[in-house]
Amino acid sequence: MNDSVVADFTTEVIPDTGEYDEPGHGRVLMNREQVVIVTADDRTSFPIDGVFDLAYGSAPKEMRRFFEDTVTIAYKAAGQKRVALVEGADDVVERFTNLLFKGILNDTPVTVKHPARVGGRVTDASFRRAALYLSPPAVRFKSDDPLTIDVSTVSHFERVRRKIGDDERSMLSVRHADRGEVMTTEIGIGSERKMNVLGRFLRTEYTQLREELEDVSLSEEEIEAMVGLYSGATEGSLAGMLGVDASRVTYLLNTLVEKGLLEESASGMELSSIGTLAVGEHLEDVNL
Repeated sequence: MNDSVVADFTTEVIPDTGEYDEPGHGRVLMNREQVVIVTADDRTSFPIDGVFDLAYGSAPKEMRRFFEDTVTIAYKAAGQKRVALVEGADDVVERFTNLLFKGILNDTPVTVKHPARVGGRVTDASFRRAALYLSPPAVRFKSDDPLTIDVSTVSHFERVRRKIGDDERSMLSVRHADRGEVMTTEIGIGSERKMNVLGRFLRTEYTQLREELEDVSLSEEEIEAMVGLYSGATEGSLAGMLGVDASRVTYLLNTLVEKGLLEESASGMELSSIGTLAVGEHLEDVNL
């Protein structure tokens, strides 16, 4: 590979499901331009700009006798659509998936309308130009007025058609929470391929966060503490809000840090992405 390698690992692979019926042990390499899969019998390469779909999770049904979790990569090579499978049961392959998402989407020119809606109200915001970047589990839009959407705050997204100037374009409409309000942001990408991959990224990240949250048990008191922080309470005011003493608040916050729901920052405790998702699930159940 001519460019700097950003991923290099070995695992079980099927470089092309049209050519191979069973997986073999292989080496996967990636730079900024292409992915190369090397097995004992063959060497398969494809450009990153040829990848049109990407999924991380359960293997396709017909391959589950070989794999549990996989990265499924749909790509075009020599004018043909092909599919590669890479076994994905560890952090290395998860990082590879994120690198591939970034390789496809980072620095993509987009048009963004934010907020297109606040609650059910349509705003008069205009579309503006931005550059899209991924920072899993968040999508960032760099412009004079930057925007970040954390996947944990997303409740729905869909394709819509919108008129920009004289042209009608396909947009991705994303409903998410922003500073306690439900907002809708509309994102336009000139490439249908990249629009599809962005939608896949949102699904993949949300599914992973949900799976992590399912492994966490929460008491009513812990939920109330997180909702309080989400609503703007400080560590100092939580004791009065929850009706407990300061030592109990310290214990609750430390427990939530250990569970991965809170993170310590320079300004105090903040909800992690999983914590934000948990609050979204329980917000209506708590009265503070």
